[in-house]
Amino acid sequence: MTVNKPGRPSKATERRAEILEAMARVVSRDGLDNATVTAVADEAGMQRTLVLHYFGDRQGLLEAFIDEVVGEYGRRMVSDDTVPIQARIDHAFAYGFYDSRDDLVVWIELVAFAARDASIRIRLRALWVDHWLPEVERQLALVAPTASEEQISQVAYGLTCLSEAYWAFTLQGVDNSAHARACARLLLATLTM
Repeated sequence: MTVNKPGRPSKATERRAEILEAMARVVSRDGLDNATVTAVADEAGMQRTLVLHYFGDRQGLLEAFIDEVVGEYGRRMVSDDTVPIQARIDHAFAYGFYDSRDDLVVWIELVAFAARDASIRIRLRALWVDHWLPEVERQLALVAPTASEEQISQVAYGLTCLSEAYWAFTLQGVDNSAHARACARLLLATLTM
């Protein structure tokens, strides 16, 4: 009689998460150009071959990082429509919008890298066009049901541009959250006119 013994439980999900977290730390500390498979493996305390096993190569690691980590983080940033719009605008220009300064540095690194790498640019564009901007538009349409689709789209784009520039300015020491919030409210007010 053969007895089937259960195999060892898979640690794939846990390992992938550990590797992607290590990727974020390396990018924040050393920049995206220096986020090699070896550097990420060292940061994760794993063998390089284990990183290659889960992601194939550096490009696969980078693509998974954008799709899984950055994509989810962006969805969390724009998805809470249970909070009143004014409070969400205040939050968008307050410390805590990014979970940490390191998360902001990682984002700015990715944006800069996208200027030089078409595959990264395509992935980030897909996140914006297919997920994040439509979610901002959806939420604006809820608070301004009489506004046209074009108005909603323009204000969503303007608010997003303002937020992106504000956080880039923050890293340069040129942040003024009161001005940013006032500008955001002006944009929002155009939907209720």
